[in-house]
Amino acid sequence: MKLYMHFKPPPAYAEWTFVSKTTVVYVKEAVALFVGAYNTKFHAKLSSDSLDVHLQSTNQSLNKDKKLSRLLFDDTCELILTLRPSPPPASQTSHTIDTILALADKHKEKQAWRSARALWETILNELDPSNIAALQGMADLYMQSFQWVKAKQTINRMLSLVEATKQSSVAAPQHLLQRAKCELAMGHSTVAAETLQQILTPKQSLNLPLNREAKILLAEAMYKGSIASQEVAIALVREVLADSNESDLDAIALYSQIAHDRGKPAEAIQMILKVLVGRPQDKRVQAKCASFLNSPGGLEYLKQALDPSVDSTAAVYAYLATVTKDHGAMNACLACFRQAVKAAPHDTTYALNYVHALEVCAKYDEAFAFMKIFFDKNSDMAVESLSCASISYVLAEYTDLTDASGLWNDKSPPLTWKNSHVSVGSIHFGETKAIDLTPEQLDFIALVCTLVKVLFSQGYLRPLPALLALFEPVRYLYGHALHTTSIRNEHAYYCCISQLLCIPKLHIPSTLAPPQPVYVCGDSHSLATAWRSVSVHGQEHFLCPALVTGLKHWHLRKESNFYPKANFFNMVKTIPSGASVVFLFGEIDCREGILVAVEKCRYESIDEGMIRTISIFMDVLCDLVRTRGFRAYIHPIVPVLNETRHLVQLYNSHFKRLVDASSFCKWLDFYDVFLTSDNKLQPAYELDGTHLHPSYLQHLGIALEAVTSTSI
Repeated sequence: MKLYMHFKPPPAYAEWTFVSKTTVVYVKEAVALFVGAYNTKFHAKLSSDSLDVHLQSTNQSLNKDKKLSRLLFDDTCELILTLRPSPPPASQTSHTIDTILALADKHKEKQAWRSARALWETILNELDPSNIAALQGMADLYMQSFQWVKAKQTINRMLSLVEATKQSSVAAPQHLLQRAKCELAMGHSTVAAETLQQILTPKQSLNLPLNREAKILLAEAMYKGSIASQEVAIALVREVLADSNESDLDAIALYSQIAHDRGKPAEAIQMILKVLVGRPQDKRVQAKCASFLNSPGGLEYLKQALDPSVDSTAAVYAYLATVTKDHGAMNACLACFRQAVKAAPHDTTYALNYVHALEVCAKYDEAFAFMKIFFDKNSDMAVESLSCASISYVLAEYTDLTDASGLWNDKSPPLTWKNSHVSVGSIHFGETKAIDLTPEQLDFIALVCTLVKVLFSQGYLRPLPALLALFEPVRYLYGHALHTTSIRNEHAYYCCISQLLCIPKLHIPSTLAPPQPVYVCGDSHSLATAWRSVSVHGQEHFLCPALVTGLKHWHLRKESNFYPKANFFNMVKTIPSGASVVFLFGEIDCREGILVAVEKCRYESIDEGMIRTISIFMDVLCDLVRTRGFRAYIHPIVPVLNETRHLVQLYNSHFKRLVDASSFCKWLDFYDVFLTSDNKLQPAYELDGTHLHPSYLQHLGIALEAVTSTSI
């Protein structure tokens, strides 16, 4: 055996290659041979511990306990030896760690978890593998990103270090408490209870807040167990309540769940309302309240808990309607909004939000009927020349939505888009002015915008020219500034729709004999397709929108209860079984979802985040195709925004690959037509800076034809 050892040191040492034919077994013996020879030749003071060893052929770092026989090639072995850097003085290292920890804390405060993680990992990998503060940061990171297994592993590592070094006696209970939270989140309630019982043993001298939190978590864990352990849980909750003079909100929240489970919904609702008052931003409390109110009889029990003679009752109903909506409890949401608008029939904010809730539930007939009544009852309400009375006059001839079905007649004034507004007939635009509107006036404008949105999305276009004639002079007056107000979303929808109304050719089929429709289920990008037609295999198919406002693919995950998910499934119910459906979602994920999730370390990379998010949608679509018999087609995400186009392109590449690998949907392969050679949006497809011009629809027809045989 011939052994070559190449020493590549820093400038203070001589570089040298040592060749040995001495038979040795382990790498560490070879290194010892080299050190002895080197120190003799150069009068140096190297030690074996100061050297790192790598294999020449692969640059692989070697364990010095490894056998050389496993490294031989033609009875030869070549090793590279490098001098390990001397560690800095302890005081310098400590100062460096403190500086890095302070910077990591700043990133954590800003929710910049990815940046904080890099700093904690630098400490643990390069400076101090046993640093408790850095490990705690990593545990917090894993918990906020729902990586419970990794969080528990990190906490266990901290517990081992605390035990080995006999650090603060307070630290171990805090780490045990965190571990119990992880175990509860993973559904391991029995294990969590055992962990919490370790904390609550007499030998642990806990401060009162820690003792209280441990008792409540133990009660929560035990309540998920057997009947006997549930009784122990109830006793624990009562103990905490007694100690706090019935004021501990965590205990009240848990007790409310127990009461609700045991057939006492009235008491449960009273208790959870008390907790909600104390913690209005707590998502868990909101979700529990929404669940209680959405249960059978929830509204009646709520009425019992509220005093109808108090002036603020309408505001309470409206607030609870918003809470229940945010957690997908739409029956309770509508019930609460009905109480709010009944108690305050002139409040535009309640009216606007009630209509939005009806949109989520796809109850467009009710939304139109309510807005019609609201405008009738509030005839004095006005912003400049736009008034409820004038809107009521336009809507008077339409008893319900079906009366407004179809296109407007030839007697209606022509609609022409001029720069940023619609010119309707001969109406005059005055001078612009700064926004000086009250919140009530802004919500009134938003309600008008939403009326236009409801009418357009459902194909009831007859009143629209007259409504635009009323609204456009006022909108021109305030100009683009409306986009900077609280009603920017409603105004954006209106602007897109009003521009689309000026572009021929809209096609509203007769309800008696429609051509074969293709439904386009999508976010606001589906508006460009609405009520137009495409030719596929020589047949004209009109495009019927199924608008879902603000939906991300990510909203459709199983554990989500956010209202866009409810909106999606309610809209899907309106599509006939067996229909051809083009799905157009994902742009919002690219715009505001993926990057935030990666920064919060929910995903290791943008690619992983995209694949996971797309897979959520694909799983839902697979179920829909199976249960509803849809012929499903996937519209590529549109690359309108310059800022997110690179993300859209990457998302589409992953999306197409997953769709092509599936058996239940087909990819419409025409993304490239949107872009110029320098990766800009084709000018012909520009509309309002956010959405596409309908002129692109010829390519949608070609793409549909490419993935179908003779008909859709």
